[in-house]
Amino acid sequence: MLTLRMLRFLSGAALLCLALSNLNAQTPESTPVKVTGKVADAVNGKPVEYASVVLLQQTDSSMVTGMYTTPAGTFAFNSVVPGIYVLRITFMGYDKLEKAIRVTAGKNAFAGTLHLQAAGKVLNAVEIKAEKPAFSMQIDRQVFDAGSMINAEGGTGTDILKNIPSVDVDIDDNVTLRGKSVTIYVDGKPSPFGDAKTALQMIPAESIDRVEVINNPSAKFEAQGGGGIINIVLKKDKAIGYNVMFNAGVATRGQVNGSANASLRMRRFNFFGNYNGRYESIGGSGYSSRQNLVPDSSHTTFFSQDSRNNNRNGNNGGRFGFDYFLDDHNTFTIAEGINHNFGKNEDNIFLNYLNENHETIRDGNRNNTSRNDGYNNNTSLNYKHTFRKPNQELTAYVSYSGNRSASNSDYHTQYRKAGVDTLANPNWQQNTGKNGNRFWNIQSDYTMPFGKKGKLEAGVKSTLRHISNDYTAMLYNWDLQTFRKSNQLSNQYDYEEDIHAGYLNFANAFGNLGYQVGIRAEQSYLKGYSFTRDTTVDNKFFNLFPSMFLKYNMPKNQNQSLVFNYSTRIDRPNFDQLLPYFNNSDPQNIRIGNPELKPALSHKFEMSYSVYYPKSNNYFSTSTYYAQTNDNIDRISTLDTVTGVTTTKPMNLATQQNIGGNVSYSLNLFKWWKVNANLNLEYNKLTSVTVSNENFSYGLNANTQFRLPSRYSIELSGHYRSPRIQPQGTFRAMNGIDLGVRKEVLKNKALVIALNISDLLNTQQYSSHYETPVFIQDYERKRATRFIRINVRYRFGKMDPNLFKKKKVQPEEEEKQEEKEEEKPKEKGRL
Repeated sequence: MLTLRMLRFLSGAALLCLALSNLNAQTPESTPVKVTGKVADAVNGKPVEYASVVLLQQTDSSMVTGMYTTPAGTFAFNSVVPGIYVLRITFMGYDKLEKAIRVTAGKNAFAGTLHLQAAGKVLNAVEIKAEKPAFSMQIDRQVFDAGSMINAEGGTGTDILKNIPSVDVDIDDNVTLRGKSVTIYVDGKPSPFGDAKTALQMIPAESIDRVEVINNPSAKFEAQGGGGIINIVLKKDKAIGYNVMFNAGVATRGQVNGSANASLRMRRFNFFGNYNGRYESIGGSGYSSRQNLVPDSSHTTFFSQDSRNNNRNGNNGGRFGFDYFLDDHNTFTIAEGINHNFGKNEDNIFLNYLNENHETIRDGNRNNTSRNDGYNNNTSLNYKHTFRKPNQELTAYVSYSGNRSASNSDYHTQYRKAGVDTLANPNWQQNTGKNGNRFWNIQSDYTMPFGKKGKLEAGVKSTLRHISNDYTAMLYNWDLQTFRKSNQLSNQYDYEEDIHAGYLNFANAFGNLGYQVGIRAEQSYLKGYSFTRDTTVDNKFFNLFPSMFLKYNMPKNQNQSLVFNYSTRIDRPNFDQLLPYFNNSDPQNIRIGNPELKPALSHKFEMSYSVYYPKSNNYFSTSTYYAQTNDNIDRISTLDTVTGVTTTKPMNLATQQNIGGNVSYSLNLFKWWKVNANLNLEYNKLTSVTVSNENFSYGLNANTQFRLPSRYSIELSGHYRSPRIQPQGTFRAMNGIDLGVRKEVLKNKALVIALNISDLLNTQQYSSHYETPVFIQDYERKRATRFIRINVRYRFGKMDPNLFKKKKVQPEEEEKQEEKEEEKPKEKGRL
């Protein structure tokens, strides 16, 4: 339900946006200067209808305004401020065209007839086609082209992120950025399907257009996530016509996947939808060995666990919706998503307890089985209004997500003492769980340009989340021959998290120096209650998050830029960390929650230099950064010297400092061979009264791609990450190499067949080393990461602006229409 407090907040914010809009309406505009032109086919000279024409600032390539060409191929921009601009024209089937144009005060500018060349050229039997750069740098983010990642074909959003530098995906598919937690966005909004892990796993890699990594987000973005924000931008065709894509794959690890995506653009409507399904069966193993420096009551000095597991899981679901273009300035988007996920896990653990002479005291076998089944739905409504003044817009967005899930598990443990043949009654535990999650996201943003390069942004946002959890643990009583509920292991819990925010951003430029300053205010309410333990969580936090960005374009070379930015971030404890649960799925390594957790605040600085070489299409960037996190949240383990059981608990442990540098280079050796490499160097330090740890670490990501004759492409990629500290030890080094081959078939590459070999040398595994005054432990986990996957993608469609016309326009009518457009050009909506 919408609280009174939230309604007051949103009402005040709406008044703020209205005041800003009225203020802009009272500001006199400069004398209108018009820019016109025409787009035509370079071969036959015919006009190109509905080509995308975008007007960019020449200094920083930022977008000023944009429109589609008319049926006569013409375009016209009104109220353009005098200066130097770049016209960028794109249309499916043609190479991108860019042309510089100077706009002089008091004089309309005619760009002339711009001729588009058909895409694709053949040189020496090696096909070269126009394509987006694999990597580019903007003022506040790094942009990676997902379509160039051959190794991710047939995978998910998680597989795409594994190819992104500085992004780590662990064995459980948890994502971190430079070792810190990260917030996942989809199309600029929080992920619509549950948690980030679930959202990434249900997005097919083929539906992702690009990935934007924002290490230091501005005040416009929510402050959650010490590592920053990763924005997944999905493909979406908006040209007149229809487009359909089918995708299917199979892998040796027992995986099958399939998806269908379609879009249909008519005059006022753009319909889109997708449906995907995935199933996989993955085996794995784990091994841990611990030395107790203080023997427990059973005189155990050494303890080891050897496990084998098999995880079978799957999901299927889809998302459907449409854009409605009410007129040139108002667009509505409605979308609905559904998803079903399920899984069954089996884990067999052998336990071995030894004395100081490495002699077995007792051993045991533990069998764990679990099942889960969940449903999720998401409904969203988006509204966008563009004003007549270029780059001025108002947006509003509302979404609701709801999910419910059920789970059950069975833990069966049998112990045997050394030299004793008679077995004691096993420990037998059965568990059931029910979970529910309701999530509202409400936001509105307003952008108002002023002067030649100025811009003011303001917005408000509220997120309301309610989580309910009912977990029941039943222990078998052998004397009574029945199950009895365990109050210690069971837990019924309700949790609410309300976050209200507002922000202001101000941007302008002096000559070659551009700047942006902003402030964001967030009020958080975290409330929870455990019915089982009669425990309450009631926290509220108010925080201000300033941000600043400076960008300097070199006067003698506009392809070089120097960027400095500063931002503040927060890591609020999540539901799983605050929940006062007691997880005994591993009886010797218990996990519990901590209702006393406080948020961790981070201050982040970064300075970067980048240069683009237009002739070779090469790109180079380097950066240095510093981050300090106070009250850093991390897990710490303690050993009970009586029972010999370790307990792991999240705590506000220490102050963490990260000082690092990053170098990225995109090199086109030949038109058919390119190399991308990224090196990250970092010094990490943890300091507190109880914990102190530091080390120097580095990570290297590299890939090379070859475009061969007969439409073959090959990609070889690899990564290495050196050991990284944790509060009580280190995460050990990780590395892996992937190989992918892609074959494009049929006319217009409608059919694509890809063969991938993941973890070619079978080296990827997760391992860590813990060292405390009372115990030393080494831990390793391994999944079936080496596998072969074959994926087939077929795409067809027709992009034709005349497709849904009742009557074709004749050549003589085109001439009349062109003359009419020249006399009175009509402004189109923004892109």
